[in-house]
Amino acid sequence: MRYFVSFLLLAGMAHPGLAQATAKQANDRVSARTDSQFVLQASTDYTQGQFDGQEYETVSASAGAAYTHGRLTLSASIPYLVTTAPENLVVSQGGLLGTPLFATPTSQTTRVRRQGIGDLTLQAAYQLPTHGFEAVVAGAAKVPTASRQDGLGSGAFDYGVSGQISKRLGPIVPFVSAGYTFIGQTEGFAVHNTVSGSAGASFTLGRSSALSLSYAYEQSATDLIGDRQSVGIALGTQLAPRLRMGLNGSAGVSTGAPDAQVGLHIGLGF
Repeated sequence: MRYFVSFLLLAGMAHPGLAQATAKQANDRVSARTDSQFVLQASTDYTQGQFDGQEYETVSASAGAAYTHGRLTLSASIPYLVTTAPENLVVSQGGLLGTPLFATPTSQTTRVRRQGIGDLTLQAAYQLPTHGFEAVVAGAAKVPTASRQDGLGSGAFDYGVSGQISKRLGPIVPFVSAGYTFIGQTEGFAVHNTVSGSAGASFTLGRSSALSLSYAYEQSATDLIGDRQSVGIALGTQLAPRLRMGLNGSAGVSTGAPDAQVGLHIGLGF
């Protein structure tokens, strides 16, 4: 379960939402368990979609760290973003700590390229002392370090709470999760708080790998963009006693979701 919790935070670096992290974190139960562990994390993600008939794409590279002691895991991460999108579109990290997209009504159709530091994410997860199933609760805060002027973030603090329940049934681990985000008010945007959720299952592959399939839903924080629904697949594996890797991909099944997302996540434990 320790690996399960720490990968929740590893997978959440680029997409902090528990709804998005669920598929990837469920793969990560294959690590050795220790009372305390410090993990250096790195990830890269690519996102592509459409808004108002125009394409947008974002590439991010994130760095962070997580510390686990007993049932508690704390983490921090920050990305560097390169995005090409319409001028009226704010392409944020999405997930629990912010909507995937903000937009304002405009007739402007120019696509621009922007790049810079994204928003700092702080997270804490706690494994509840349950019997017969596994339960994790988490809290998170998004610190607006990304440039609002350059359209790399909302420029506001967001806060979120989430939870997940899973149960091992031999080599299969079904899971469900839910989250609620308190969206910070952003000048020029009419936004509201959002709910999210996901469901899926992880499948053990040998002694050191797992594959998961999931469905995720995120309510949009603005009426200008539809809610986000996607299906995902993820593979987690232990490359060495202290080194683990996760590969994930998702496809949007609603107009408000990115058409495709792929990511690579690495964690080095100490």
